[in-house]
Amino acid sequence: MRIVEPMKALAISVVVILMSFSCATMKSEGAATLHVDCNVPDAAVLLDDALVGRVAELTKKDKVIRAGFYRVEIRHPQYHSYFTEITAVEGGVAAVKAELHPLLD
Repeated sequence: MRIVEPMKALAISVVVILMSFSCATMKSEGAATLHVDCNVPDAAVLLDDALVGRVAELTKKDKVIRAGFYRVEIRHPQYHSYFTEITAVEGGVAAVKAELHPLLD
């Protein structure tokens, strides 16, 4: 009986590892890349109202996203927000170039 329990644990571990590899493979299907260029590095980048990072992060390293249609917002509390819509194509790069303008007092 003592040999059976470690064998079960090993079998479960192998299944979990194999499933994690299959999930990673599935995520890459239909993937596109988002590249953002903006004059305000601290500005937040949102896709469909969900935060995906800061401009500085997405300028240095592109973000992998699912292919599809998105509403993009780039915002900072001291600047007017920038809005656009993109269609990210599988295997392609969706580039967004924005210039934010400061708010007037």
